[in-house]
Amino acid sequence: MRMIPLQEGGLRLRLDFDEAHLLGQLTGQLIDLLRDHSGTALDPDPLFASLEVGGSEQLPGDPALARLFPDAYEAAESSAQFRRVTEQGLLNRKLQDALEVSGAIGLGAVPAPDAEPSPVEIEISPANLPAWVRTLTALRLAIAARIGLNAESDHARLLADDEKRGTVLVYDWLAAIIDSMLRMGDEG
Repeated sequence: MRMIPLQEGGLRLRLDFDEAHLLGQLTGQLIDLLRDHSGTALDPDPLFASLEVGGSEQLPGDPALARLFPDAYEAAESSAQFRRVTEQGLLNRKLQDALEVSGAIGLGAVPAPDAEPSPVEIEISPANLPAWVRTLTALRLAIAARIGLNAESDHARLLADDEKRGTVLVYDWLAAIIDSMLRMGDEG
């Protein structure tokens, strides 16, 4: 992974093909998770979809969704009321951001086995940078929930676990991308 600041603002993210493929897969999985959770994210009624109102009253049972859509208040009744009117809008925004990132990665065909895969370059404008940061953060939250990374002390334990080490390294890689993007965004 390499980032290059652009003179007109924004940055160019250069990923090896395998990195781009991994990021594309993760983003696709996030899109699937969000779509499965949504009853109206892709509602054909444009008026209802534009209102972005709706949601359940319960914290999602899936740990990744519960991390992405946590209770807003300590009181269960207040959280239920807040969730009922905001969850769909939050979900729609997360889905829109993830679709934007997925589209920018834009991987089509996988190279032939004997061909050398080319790096993927993505230009990220200052206007698109927040969607990237929000999506990569959502990926990190979902990964952390899936592997039980709930506190800083869990990180070392999970790195020592042979089955989870790779996932923790992906979690850390996403953090490095976010950090680099934010640093470059501040410089731009």
